[in-house]
Amino acid sequence: MTYPAALNTLCIQLNEFCLLFQRELLRRPTLPMATASPALARSFCESLILCPTRAAAEVCIRRDLAGARSFLVVADGLLRQLRRRRFQFAKECPPYQTRYYLLSCAVEEFSHPRRTVAATQPVCSQA
Repeated sequence: MTYPAALNTLCIQLNEFCLLFQRELLRRPTLPMATASPALARSFCESLILCPTRAAAEVCIRRDLAGARSFLVVADGLLRQLRRRRFQFAKECPPYQTRYYLLSCAVEEFSHPRRTVAATQPVCSQA
């Protein structure tokens, strides 16, 4: 998969995930939101990557709303770094993958503790 194709796939997966998260929030408007953290995001990634369908992802979000929120906060940071060309995720994808595989892998990679130190260093050239 080319990098532009992988980036497009990542954005489509993120958009769909945002809609699922928003729908769950609308179902439970009085639910207090916990503070977001990279650790919660990584834990949520481990669950989301196993979800084969949109319906399975909805259940995953419902079970761990704080993790899903943390996942989105990290995904927002990931997008900002992608736009600045300071982060480039792995584009290699297995031929058979779950619905949110690429997004989960990118968020997990971006949220890793060793990554936070290197977040200010450009990964790709701006030629």
